[in-house]
Amino acid sequence: MIEAKHFTNAYMAQSEYKRLPQFPRISSALTFCHSNSHSATRSCTRCFPQVALPSPSDYVDLLEFANFGGKPWPLAPGASPPSRWAADLRYTWSTTIPHKYPAVHDKVLSSNRVMAKIKSMTSPSTTSRQLKAKAGQFICEIRASLSRLVCRVCGYLLFKIFRKFCSKLLVVPSQMETLKKTEKTGVPLVYLPLHRSHLDYLLITWANWHFGLRLPHIASGDNLNLSGFGWLLRATGAFFIRRRLAPEDDGGKDQSVLHSYIDEILSAKLSLEFFLEGTRNRFGKPLLPKNGLISNVVEAVQQGVISDCYLVPVSITYDQVAEGVFLNELMGIPKNLWMVLKGMIKGFGMLPCGVVRMNFGQPVLLTEYLSSLSTCVKTKAPARLRRVPNSFSYRELLPWNSPKVGVDRALVRGIGLHVIYEAAHIGSIHLSSVLATVMLCKYRDGSPREHVERDVEWLCERLIFQGYEVVGWQHRVTSSRRAVDYAHTFLGDSLETTETRVKPVGTHRSLVRLAYSRNALLPALALKAALGLALSPFTTGQVLALDDVIDDAILICEWMHFETIFCKPCESLRDRLTRVLLGQDEMSLGNAQTGAVQSMEVDKDGESVSCVKIRDGCRAREILLFHSNLLRPFFQSYAMTVHRLIDNIKPRPILSARRSVLSLIKQAQSNCPSNFGWKQLTQTRSATVFLFLERDLWSLVPHRKLYLLFRLSQLSWHTNTFYEF
Repeated sequence: MIEAKHFTNAYMAQSEYKRLPQFPRISSALTFCHSNSHSATRSCTRCFPQVALPSPSDYVDLLEFANFGGKPWPLAPGASPPSRWAADLRYTWSTTIPHKYPAVHDKVLSSNRVMAKIKSMTSPSTTSRQLKAKAGQFICEIRASLSRLVCRVCGYLLFKIFRKFCSKLLVVPSQMETLKKTEKTGVPLVYLPLHRSHLDYLLITWANWHFGLRLPHIASGDNLNLSGFGWLLRATGAFFIRRRLAPEDDGGKDQSVLHSYIDEILSAKLSLEFFLEGTRNRFGKPLLPKNGLISNVVEAVQQGVISDCYLVPVSITYDQVAEGVFLNELMGIPKNLWMVLKGMIKGFGMLPCGVVRMNFGQPVLLTEYLSSLSTCVKTKAPARLRRVPNSFSYRELLPWNSPKVGVDRALVRGIGLHVIYEAAHIGSIHLSSVLATVMLCKYRDGSPREHVERDVEWLCERLIFQGYEVVGWQHRVTSSRRAVDYAHTFLGDSLETTETRVKPVGTHRSLVRLAYSRNALLPALALKAALGLALSPFTTGQVLALDDVIDDAILICEWMHFETIFCKPCESLRDRLTRVLLGQDEMSLGNAQTGAVQSMEVDKDGESVSCVKIRDGCRAREILLFHSNLLRPFFQSYAMTVHRLIDNIKPRPILSARRSVLSLIKQAQSNCPSNFGWKQLTQTRSATVFLFLERDLWSLVPHRKLYLLFRLSQLSWHTNTFYEF
């Protein structure tokens, strides 16, 4: 009895509210809760040098909180834990939702913005009463009705659902503690997660419930507003935005209502959550930000509706997303409800997501973003997408062509790019992405297993030196063989794996699946990939002028700047490329021990010129080609598609976006060189189109002048052609 009492006291004293798990001794097994970071991830030191950092810590599993988190069930040594059902129920009962969530929709109709818009739209044929009734109907259509009772019931049910989909759901306690301290300031929080899966809607809310944080109001597309399910989402904080605003809303009445609704949420000190990318990304890499909702938040601060708010970048990463790799959508097959339900039902009984990690960035005041980026966007304004006149896409909700825009468009886009960049670089990288990158960028024809394991270990260690977290990998401890075995469980039939050899499967579905996983490493290695492409045409031992190499890499980044974000808006791309090329740290290409190039000074016409030399030996060449193959498929996509759509001899009628995509897919699968007019297609076993076009972008192209379309489209093409490994 005394021993049991001593154990209980020690157990309860370990932590104030959520205790850290007890880790086993050091071994070569995969350790998913381990963090390789020796210091906490911080925000941009250039823009926010004064932001305080939390102390770093390992990850904890939210799925096990019912057993030993929060208010743990005291157990004597050797005693068996309570049943999972009883533990979940007890935890749900004891974990309250302390905050209040007042309804704000009534204030929207009486707001100055909505009243002014109604007054401006009043005409003899449309009275203010009619307009106000339509505005009231619209706010009832989109509003949330958060219920604490329903949220607690869902909290219990999500234990069951997440355990069906995830083996672990990991967060960093120190990050959650930082959010709690930030919330106590009384300034509202705006969560800005990257969007990869429909599970993203639930994860942040569920994590906040565990740690006693305010549950956010979540901007959701109206495609989720289904009978019954829509009511449940409203009760857990979701408000719905039409995927396409009604064309009859020419006066912007619905936009004013939505804008005022967001203002009232923030004015009530409630938390807000929306996805800057606007939609789930189908490519495995972050998309460029859409600027509609973030512009509403910026305008609310600039106009004094709220004094300030905290922006919190969030990254949620999966071993594998529950929806798969969106192959049917990317191949032009229409999505329907039955396909979604079938995929969800199929997901039960297995763990399609594997380990899921959530990382919250440092909360930073929006006014600090505004002050730090105002100067930057004037001198280094980020590229801006042109919009179609009379476009009603909810993903923008900002009249880009209107001279009466109340916010600086370049500044809004700069904030969006900065947040997306931060979120992409605080996220963890999964072993499935590492293995897919090694196979596609180096061993497309297969390789002995020991070579694959060696390169997986090399890439994991390089990523850790760069400051990234690799899920399951512990620096200089984890077995690369076990890492490859684990990654293979999520790449499934995309790889042919034996005891002695690993080889990608050459089918369309397999290559697209591998490419989706590989693209997760693009934010981490984008600059090296651009430099690798700039250097890959040259031979080993060749001496090149430094300025010429950097200029070529900048041109590559310019071509690819709608595919990935190479640097933050506050940074100089030339300086970043120079540091990556010539730096002497572990992450640079110029490292004396592990790099592929070396710097030197060459006398030219009596002047000393900075140059770089590709090191002798095949190892340097392999490093450059490996990194260049991350971006090479995108260039092949552009070249092949531009050739196909522009270099036609006889004119062809303009087709719809969907019919054009289906036509490209059909011709690519036929392997007919006469269709593409591309000789190299005869050398390949298969060619797969991985194409995504938005309908409103298609109307930008008059006749067959298509170059602008490819600069604006999210486009990727994965093929066996042209790879140099």
